[in-house]
Amino acid sequence: MTQDDRISQVIFDYAARIGGAQDPEALLHLNAAMARDLTGADRCSLWLIDPKSGELWTKVAHGVPELRILPGTGIVGASITSGETILVNDTSQDPRFLQRVDQKSGYQTHSMLVLPMRNAAGAVIGALQALNKPEGFTADDVKLLNLAVSYSASAIETQQLRQEAEETKLLHKELAIARQVQNQLFPQNPPTFPGLDYAAFCRPARFVGGDYYDFTALPDGTLFFTLGDVSGKGVAAAVLMASIQAALRTQVVERPASLSALINHFNKAVYSFSNGVKYSTLFVGILDVANRTLTYVNAGQAPPLLVRAANYSIEHLTEGGMPVGLMPAGRYTQAVVALEPGDLIFAYSDGISEATNIREEIWEEADFESLLAACSTGSAQHSIDTIVKGADDFTGEADQADDTTIVALKLA
Repeated sequence: MTQDDRISQVIFDYAARIGGAQDPEALLHLNAAMARDLTGADRCSLWLIDPKSGELWTKVAHGVPELRILPGTGIVGASITSGETILVNDTSQDPRFLQRVDQKSGYQTHSMLVLPMRNAAGAVIGALQALNKPEGFTADDVKLLNLAVSYSASAIETQQLRQEAEETKLLHKELAIARQVQNQLFPQNPPTFPGLDYAAFCRPARFVGGDYYDFTALPDGTLFFTLGDVSGKGVAAAVLMASIQAALRTQVVERPASLSALINHFNKAVYSFSNGVKYSTLFVGILDVANRTLTYVNAGQAPPLLVRAANYSIEHLTEGGMPVGLMPAGRYTQAVVALEPGDLIFAYSDGISEATNIREEIWEEADFESLLAACSTGSAQHSIDTIVKGADDFTGEADQADDTTIVALKLA
């Protein structure tokens, strides 16, 4: 049998098996075996780049378990780094050859042919390595292995894309569960207070967010409520949000003698488990519906608005201090505000105050406040719906840059 007949027979034998292979892993082994048989080499290996460590490792290796080498080392590393084919028929004369690999495996490498593998975008993702052809490798072997390299690179990229798709699918599923769990942290059955109409809204910018709100009925008949915004976004912010919310709930079993003293203590607690790396803006209020008073502390939150029913004027609730958890020695002050029937308390997070359109323009505070004053004659829910729509209309096609959370309370 001539050399050409032998090569044709190898291609014919493997073509049907490669064409029928459904498993990408099996396809890679077939490609490596075809490369070995095409060149008449003793062994063949497929090397990939570990995206985490940067190491080079054998995805397929005939006769030995998985091998790992540092990036850029050895003849394989040189081929992957340079993106060039390397042919060596006497490894003892090439200083790039790694003797320790043979020492570890017990195999003796005399000759080597290495071709870089590239993905569809042209980036090098690994290398195909043929070892020990008795009569030595030639330029013809390089041409023969180009086919195997192309097949192998395509199979590896397909496998990687499939794995990424599965991981993305799993991540979305886990995030959906996390979002459901987070939604359960918000009040499910808010207490009823005669003479008070109140509502809340929360829409994360991502699957889960760092905004939170809460309502707690205190034993003396008052309502303790909060609105906060944890620094950052995503899962890390959501975890801290849940911790802060749980920690605050445990400290408000009954009405505190001093709201400012409670937040002073709470700030130290948050700092103890966040170390100032993560922090939260926070507005806390105690609404005494019977006596029509609001006692509050604003810890760095966008100042809630108090819309007066008598003349639609707006007051900003600013008394308080810095965000909680930012520094251990924060000091907070409280304020007490007298209310009248029809007055509206409107607290909100950055999703409203920093609503931005595609031209990177921020919603003007004056326009926001004017809209709020105009809708304040309606219910608490109506004011929330109106402002959310106003923010959405302003941002238009721009992505939601931050979590959007609102708490609205209105005296009857």
